[in-house]
Amino acid sequence: MKKKLQVTLELLPEVPGVYIFLNKEREILYIGKAKNLQKRVNTYFHKTTQDRPRIIQMLPLIDDVEIKETNNEIEALILESVLIKKYKPPYNTELKDDKSYAWLYINVKDDFPTVKIVRTFKKGEYSEGKLFGPYPSGVLIRRVYSYLRRLYPFCTCKNRDCKSSLYYHIGLCPGPYAGAISKEEYRENIDNIIGILSGRKKNHIQLLQKQMEEYSKEENYEKAAQLRDRIEDLKYISQNIDFTYYDRIELYESRREKVLRLSFQQLGLELGIKDLRRIECYDISNIQGKHAYGSMVVATDGKINRSKYRVFKIRESNSPNDFEMMKEVLKRRFKNSEESPQLILIDGGKGHVSSASKVIPSGITVMGISEKKSSNLLDTFWISREKEISKIDIKNPKILINLRDEAHRFALSFFRKQSIKQLKQSELDNIKGVGSKRKKALLEVFRNVDEIKKASFENIYEVIKNKTVVNNIKEYFSNPSHQ
Repeated sequence: MKKKLQVTLELLPEVPGVYIFLNKEREILYIGKAKNLQKRVNTYFHKTTQDRPRIIQMLPLIDDVEIKETNNEIEALILESVLIKKYKPPYNTELKDDKSYAWLYINVKDDFPTVKIVRTFKKGEYSEGKLFGPYPSGVLIRRVYSYLRRLYPFCTCKNRDCKSSLYYHIGLCPGPYAGAISKEEYRENIDNIIGILSGRKKNHIQLLQKQMEEYSKEENYEKAAQLRDRIEDLKYISQNIDFTYYDRIELYESRREKVLRLSFQQLGLELGIKDLRRIECYDISNIQGKHAYGSMVVATDGKINRSKYRVFKIRESNSPNDFEMMKEVLKRRFKNSEESPQLILIDGGKGHVSSASKVIPSGITVMGISEKKSSNLLDTFWISREKEISKIDIKNPKILINLRDEAHRFALSFFRKQSIKQLKQSELDNIKGVGSKRKKALLEVFRNVDEIKKASFENIYEVIKNKTVVNNIKEYFSNPSHQ
């Protein structure tokens, strides 16, 4: 695998979204969706998980991966469909169309509104009412439709003839045209349905959960399981979607970018930074001061900018001193001519901010974030102003918390990979007669040091063809301290 691609895969976030595989010419090969981008995309590059011929054929052509993060899994499914329809990638065998998704429509202007499941329509066709969705599962939407009708009956009778309708006689139609329900009572049913579909479902779900617990106490597990499934359906179908049915992908992306830029502007106003365009967040990862690394993650105009991430191997500090290690990282960062940030966020408290402020150029605001010590506490923010370090309340801390978490994830991820790599490399380097060529040959066949430890004399000899060196390898790994 190419180094650039390997680095990209390591930096993928563990969030819902859409991934796009590109070739050298930046042509789109394949588009997919994921609940967890990092886990899903990395599975493509594990040989044991691939059994689809088209995907196996595509893998050598992949030069880069682009991602589009979404708020939830439903949004990822819909965005995937929009992108596939637009670009028609050659390795997507099933190009989804609008029939893959469904909406619930309520014409609120009718005297007695009804609820419909709709699948295809033109822009503006249902503009007079309320449209909820789209929802990617036809089975789920039919199940919820039936549940809503049992809970809050509504009329679907043709020709306004309720008395001849089967639904009227089994209680699923309240009979508005037969005089069995008033307009106000019928409207209340519809308003309750709209409330559930709009996300105002908390009280209703709490009621269902209470009923489910009562059934469990009575050991009526079948009824309890039905209510459990109903609760999950309602939670799923009322997730907020960040774009509506008639949007194009360009509108969706521009809207998200606008929201992110606005959140940056609001944070800048709150901190007194006139033009906040770039934030850098720093974190240190180490074990007792050894194998220590500092990480830098960057956000520009509200968006995570992974191309600007950097890792600093700690050179000067040999003791577990976070303050000194952070100062070293910041000194090295500001030696280069890269664009300066308007705000620096340190993963740490008052002492970290004080120490960092001593080496950061003037004109850059410095903040720290202390992680909450229990689930009942909030993260604490610190800021350096006129050489004084004080606590500060942030109205919308989500950007800063996300950056801190991303810096922490990136530092630990890189640290783990490097530590494992160094450990396994050093074991082979300590064996007499195993140079770089033999080491490479062994790892190509056995993949890792653990496999070499388990291998027989004959199997190792097949690779390096030298009995003396094979004996050295077997003797080395027979030592209990090397096992």
